[in-house]
Amino acid sequence: MTQDPDDRATPTPSAPDVGAPSIGAHSIGAPSIGAHCETAALRTQLAAHGLDLSEAMLFGLAGGINFMHMPAPPGGRGFTGGRNGPFPDFTRRMAAGVGLDLDVAVTDDPDRAWRALLAELDQGRPAVVYVDLFHLPYFHATRHFGAHAIVILDHDPRAGTVTVSDRTALPQTIGTAELATARASDHQPFPPRHALLHADWKAARPPAEADIRQGIRLSCRAMLHPPVPTFGLRGLDSFGAGLRHLLRSDTAPLAVVEQLAGNYVDFELAGTGGNAFRNLFQAFLTEAATLTGDHRLADAALLCADSAGRWEQLLAVLLPDWTPAFAELGETYRAKEANFLAGTADSLAEAARLGDRLPALRAAAADELGPVRERLAEEVAEAVRTIAETERELFALLGDV
Repeated sequence: MTQDPDDRATPTPSAPDVGAPSIGAHSIGAPSIGAHCETAALRTQLAAHGLDLSEAMLFGLAGGINFMHMPAPPGGRGFTGGRNGPFPDFTRRMAAGVGLDLDVAVTDDPDRAWRALLAELDQGRPAVVYVDLFHLPYFHATRHFGAHAIVILDHDPRAGTVTVSDRTALPQTIGTAELATARASDHQPFPPRHALLHADWKAARPPAEADIRQGIRLSCRAMLHPPVPTFGLRGLDSFGAGLRHLLRSDTAPLAVVEQLAGNYVDFELAGTGGNAFRNLFQAFLTEAATLTGDHRLADAALLCADSAGRWEQLLAVLLPDWTPAFAELGETYRAKEANFLAGTADSLAEAARLGDRLPALRAAAADELGPVRERLAEEVAEAVRTIAETERELFALLGDV
């Protein structure tokens, strides 16, 4: 995923007035490593108000998994994903599963957005906001994504900083000007528009059995009856065929490697919890089976674990270890993610260093693509076929629950 050379030329909005009133540090416990930004953010917020739920349960309540493939527009980058629905639909369903009516406040006025954030903090509670992760200094991101959720824990007006809970094991401190830029970004996809979540957080309750079954129905609907042919089980079929065609075509080797690496990141590293969100959904089904006593959900959890294993096989051939450069490319992506999640100053610096190496490693992998191209075409297509076969069985079972 290469960065548009003009991306960093985006005008930066002025920083809000950091002398506005704020609160002291919140004691909500050390953030744990988050599997997925929105479930991690809502879990942190709910825990601060006395309701301790797993990320997996929140993910399942929101409708959990899907498959989506949006082909690349001319000159752009395609997108693949395994979650069911965008922000704010996914987020509202997640909140509804614990009895909350979620309000998403957006504005194009940065000063108004800052005052609204401080009003939340002044009530003694954390605040969930959306940002373009490209502008978060600890991410060192090379592309824009504005549907990233973080939790603001505290504001220090003297230092001009805020404390952020993200997916990292440790909270991060960033400048208020950096936060303002990240919230104001107008880059596609999903410009955040200073989004801030409001709810009566203290009213949240544990999910009922009806909430759990509703989440399962939403996933079934997404996978079995997708609105477009590149989504759901139909989308999986077309995605596998498309990858085989790409690898067998005369597309330039670097473009092929860029797509394989992009798919790898989308399915495994971009806050999915692993294996295109299937790890999270399997954990949800296991927890749901225990809470409901429904043996069919336990059977579905086993099938979902099988699906997750088949996704793991696909990931292994998207960036295979068949050549030195491909092997180093995959190892570098994984090391970069591990260092990012550790969240220390040293590990974040190492993650940035590893990220700087990725373009050269993708180019080196492209140089080695020729001899393995046909093998890759067959093994990628077969891996996607077995995923689709397993998930047809999984959703046939879940459709009767």
